Amino acid sequence: MTERRKLKVFFLEDNPDDVELELYELKRGGFDVIYEVARNRDEFLKKLPDLDADIILADYVLPDITGIEAIHIYHEKKIDIPIIFITGMGDEQIAVESLREGATDYILKKNIVGLSARVSRAIEIFVERKAKERAEAERLQFQQLLFQAQKMESIGRLASGVAHDFNNILTGILGFSELSLQDTPEDSPVHERLKTISALCKRGATLIRQLLIFGRKIPIEFKKININSFIEETLGLIRHAVEQGIEIKLDLLDGVPEINADTGQLTQVLVNLTLNATEAMNGKGVLKFKTERCIISRTDKTEDYVCLSVSDTGCGIPDYDIPKIFDLFYTTKEVGKGTGLGLAIVYSVVNAHGGWIDVCSELDKGTTFKIYMPAIQQESADLSYVSDIAGEKNVMSTGNETILFVEDEESLRNICPAVLNRFGYNVVSAKDGEEALKIYKSTPRKIDLIISDMVIPKKSGVELFNELKAINHDIKFILVTGYSLGEQFENIGREIKAVIKKPYSIIEMAHVVREVLDRP
Repeated sequence: MTERRKLKVFFLEDNPDDVELELYELKRGGFDVIYEVARNRDEFLKKLPDLDADIILADYVLPDITGIEAIHIYHEKKIDIPIIFITGMGDEQIAVESLREGATDYILKKNIVGLSARVSRAIEIFVERKAKERAEAERLQFQQLLFQAQKMESIGRLASGVAHDFNNILTGILGFSELSLQDTPEDSPVHERLKTISALCKRGATLIRQLLIFGRKIPIEFKKININSFIEETLGLIRHAVEQGIEIKLDLLDGVPEINADTGQLTQVLVNLTLNATEAMNGKGVLKFKTERCIISRTDKTEDYVCLSVSDTGCGIPDYDIPKIFDLFYTTKEVGKGTGLGLAIVYSVVNAHGGWIDVCSELDKGTTFKIYMPAIQQESADLSYVSDIAGEKNVMSTGNETILFVEDEESLRNICPAVLNRFGYNVVSAKDGEEALKIYKSTPRKIDLIISDMVIPKKSGVELFNELKAINHDIKFILVTGYSLGEQFENIGREIKAVIKKPYSIIEMAHVVREVLDRP
């Protein structure tokens, strides 16, 4: 005995005899029918909110509503169920109009004998259409994600380029202000103005660092960390960023797997999300940090992730803003009250760690950012930097050695040698890698130290180092960069004597120079 197919039908029909006839045909065609009937407009509107049906069978004309009107109401209520009109009117124009308005089929009552087959076909057409819609929606979503990734990559390259040029400008301003400070008495009002210029440059350096993080030009120093411990340790910094009316709650899963992460950049992520949440709550609400373990299933394997959720009870984000919130410089704040860097940096850092972010928000109820980070990740090389602008010293470091200074930025080729000359050094300048190599080959024994920018014309700083090392294995070399050195640094990182980050203090550079020269 063939198993009967279950079918839920909603009848829009005022004639009970027609309902009985249609039920008979459906049951005769092998359907086990569950049904509801609406005989007029009022019953139809009352039953719509709880409508649960596989198909709608509607008379084309009822005393107070037509089938076309019913379809319009379905569309307004966003009801998507196949509908078949059944009528005694055999007008071809009516059939065409019904199909154009959204009906799946149009059957004459005199052909009701074939109803079960037409219903089966209508459901098949509907299922095929929904499958195509889902596939198209997935394709568009993937296309949007790809476009977003490409857009972020392009903007990242642009941001990095701007940051590189700005680094050179800041380094020049810092150098000239430091040089002027040395020539200005401390009791002079000009001295204080010059100190202000230096302080503003250091604030600019922080902004540049954020741009470089976004453009992935800051090296990632992976360390194995427990995310729960990290959140608890960072809580002190986070509490300073929130107002007293905001309550901080922790929901940290015991035994959550460890992750490999750059603690500095992960701190930046937590602080940026905290600041966003604080502003969204306008000084009052709940800020919650939650950790979970997630197993993500792929076609051929499963992967272990740690999920960090940061939730607030603030104003929420409108749906139309969510696709844009990670764009660089996008902000809904007033002019002068936001750079639009915060969430862009969050996106970039998480992406660089092999993770991704989900955002869920509801207006006037709050927002949740869910950050997924792989629980197992190959550790990258530990790249350490000798100099940072924050580590400036005040004691002069002098000497009388000869230094080859390689830099394509003219302002830095002027200021850096001038300062080093003041400290007693003899400085020879070169504007590109080939010129530097030519100078060294002509007087290799007279040059005690080479200072080279990493990004210079004709030969990079790393290429220059490799060629000079082939001439003199014991060469003393300082590399200057504002970027991440990446894989190309892994093989030579132990051989280069020091790395100085841009923008740098000229006085700090002098200390590093003295330290490198004094090494055996």
